[in-house]
Amino acid sequence: MRFLLAALLLVAGCGISPTGVQDGGEPATGFQPSIRLYFVSGQRLKAVTRPMAWPSLKETLNLLVDGPSEPERRLGLATQLTDWIGGVGSVTADDAKVRITVEAPATVPVPVPAPREAYPAQRDRLLWLGQLTCTAAAALAARSNIDADAVTVEVRRGREGFGSFRCSEFPRAAE
Repeated sequence: MRFLLAALLLVAGCGISPTGVQDGGEPATGFQPSIRLYFVSGQRLKAVTRPMAWPSLKETLNLLVDGPSEPERRLGLATQLTDWIGGVGSVTADDAKVRITVEAPATVPVPVPAPREAYPAQRDRLLWLGQLTCTAAAALAARSNIDADAVTVEVRRGREGFGSFRCSEFPRAAE
């Protein structure tokens, strides 16, 4: 009797009828390289991700200096960089440190950070430093597979140093 019941179940099948070939859609693309640029939104930094192959650190910072794209501006993003610097001079990096030399604009004095204890009161004037710091830290971290907050960024204009910063020192919008 058991044999008969087993044979009936096998003949009945599982209830799934045969189908033709099914299209599985587009193949998976895997990792898509992108860069992260930091712009100003209100009195905070806001990260923007742009899909593209990784340019050099200097090219990344030049994209930052170019400012937000038209769609990014429509979202309320702006830059303070063009108010305070004329461009990016040299950029060097090693394990967890980036050194940036900026070019000063001809007419505007660059605001220099006060001692650390006065820093919170002037953060809104120094978001240009945060834009450079966070963008450079994110770019190095992506290439080195380290945490961006572990990267120190030193910013100079000629022989004048503005200090060393970490992205975590600047107010950021929620991502």
